[in-house]
Amino acid sequence: MRAIFARAVRYMALLRGASEFAHSSTGSYPLYRGAYVYGYPYAPYGGSVSPVSLPRGAAVAAADARALARRVHAVAVVIVRRLYVAIVASAVMAGAATVASATDTATSLAAAAPRTFRTVLWAVRASLSYKRFQASCYGADTDTDEAYQAALSQLHTYWAKQLLAVCRRNGGVYVKAGQFAAAFGGVPREYRVVLSQLEDRAVPKPYQAVRRALERELGGPARVDALFSSFSRRATAAASLAQVHKAVLADGREVAVKIQYPGLASSVSADLSTMRALASAACALFPDIRLAWLYEELAAKLEVELDFRNEIRNSRRFQSVLSVAGESGRVVVPELHEGLCSSKVLVMEWVEGAKITDVEALQRQGINPRLVGRQLVKLFGELMFVHGYVHGDPHPGNLMVRPKGRSSWLRWLLRGSRRGFEIVVLDHGTYLEVEPRMRQQFCQLWCAAVMHDEATQTDISTDMAGERGGRILPLLLTQRARNVAEERALRERLGIRGFGDMSALLASVSRHLVDLLRVVTVVRAASAALGVTMAERLQIYSGVAARGLPPLTVAPWWRRRRGRREGGGGGQGEDGEVYQHRSFSSLSYRARLRCLLLGLGVWSWSSAIVGRTVGTVVTLLEEALFA
Repeated sequence: MRAIFARAVRYMALLRGASEFAHSSTGSYPLYRGAYVYGYPYAPYGGSVSPVSLPRGAAVAAADARALARRVHAVAVVIVRRLYVAIVASAVMAGAATVASATDTATSLAAAAPRTFRTVLWAVRASLSYKRFQASCYGADTDTDEAYQAALSQLHTYWAKQLLAVCRRNGGVYVKAGQFAAAFGGVPREYRVVLSQLEDRAVPKPYQAVRRALERELGGPARVDALFSSFSRRATAAASLAQVHKAVLADGREVAVKIQYPGLASSVSADLSTMRALASAACALFPDIRLAWLYEELAAKLEVELDFRNEIRNSRRFQSVLSVAGESGRVVVPELHEGLCSSKVLVMEWVEGAKITDVEALQRQGINPRLVGRQLVKLFGELMFVHGYVHGDPHPGNLMVRPKGRSSWLRWLLRGSRRGFEIVVLDHGTYLEVEPRMRQQFCQLWCAAVMHDEATQTDISTDMAGERGGRILPLLLTQRARNVAEERALRERLGIRGFGDMSALLASVSRHLVDLLRVVTVVRAASAALGVTMAERLQIYSGVAARGLPPLTVAPWWRRRRGRREGGGGGQGEDGEVYQHRSFSSLSYRARLRCLLLGLGVWSWSSAIVGRTVGTVVTLLEEALFA
């Protein structure tokens, strides 16, 4: 019994990450290290690690481990079978007692059981796989071993694909969580790439259930029949929290009716409880990885989104921001019929358009996708740098493009698009309110980036995210690495050893900064799909950020000398909201910034016109010579 207990203690030590203790040679039943773990050869989905010589007695230890595993498995099977019988019997009795009075809430809670089972199963299998990987690579140089890096990448890809399948099958909150994780630069690249395939689409609920929810919110069947002259029984779109039906009001106007799923609040609560438990378990098994902040952000976001009245208020304010920014002719918000809206139902203008990342649909309509991407970047630059009021969920499913006006060759020559367009912004459930100090820091950080002033970037980043953030934050914003090799080299230079370092950083910084990083990542992915390069995004962002800089306050010469001598990194006014780095206190620095932005703008505009003109002339000559 003591021997079994000793081996169990060593196994638990391995799960908790105490590899040195688990692999130590003291005691009667040591766990050995190398390319074999518990007697099973390790080959992570086609990968391999550098071979490590096995210590003496490895075969005996493997046999002992297998015998222990068999005994534990036999006992576990008996326990699981008895628990299964008890659970099934309890479920049958509970179901028989409540089937006659089943409600949407009870149905939602019952439906959450399969989702929880699938998620927990994925988490257990993935955790054991990663622990097995850690054990098999004990003693290897994880920083320079190329075989280790390749094996880890394959392992990430495999479990990311499994997680993608789980999120798609579970839908709802799990789709939101997957999109949330894919939007953070701190998540491993393999997970970001795979989870970015998640779209906010779900299987629509039956019309009868949706109709009952609509009648509850709008005042009964008679009022619903009086309000709508026709109502499509088939959902035109089904997202994670609600689905949309096309309808026609009694006065003939076409509208989109967004209806929250019945019993959604209870199912969200159950799913979030599962995610919270899994986040705690992950923190216990992998102490270097902290996911509690990710769960907290998602829970706060969903709490706001479940009340559609917040979307009404946000939509009104967003329209006023667009008007002030001068973007109301290029960016629009669907008109809401507020008298017909409630906390779970929204009735809004029906919008016909293409998804913003549907390049082929845009080209068929004569719209230049790259111009759409530049307008998207400019829009979110205005929101982040000038107004501090940012759409919290700008994934492509919430952004549509519809044509505007007639086709024109002059417009194509001057702007690069034969037809005008406007971006339609949907789903105003969550918005980020950026504090003035952080907004000014963000402005100066992007301006320093376009000027390649690494010292100023480091100072501002350190003030925003601490000592380690001063090195990592510019990487997250500009994404300077063009491929896996460059990203690895850059991470090594910045001292980022893995996901644990990145998650620890994100867990320690301001939640507002984390939200801004997520928005920047989502906009970067959407604009890149439309053909906008990182250099163009940097130029557009810095041009807008220059307008959001605090007013220039020229200090007396003795204060400037003292500031340079003391190496101060920024300034703060009496109200605690003004931030101005010492570089931006210099008139010459700002003048160089303005000249650089002016030159970049003139070059971009002129080169685009010349390129389109030359392309047209070449096309005409080809047709004349070879027709």
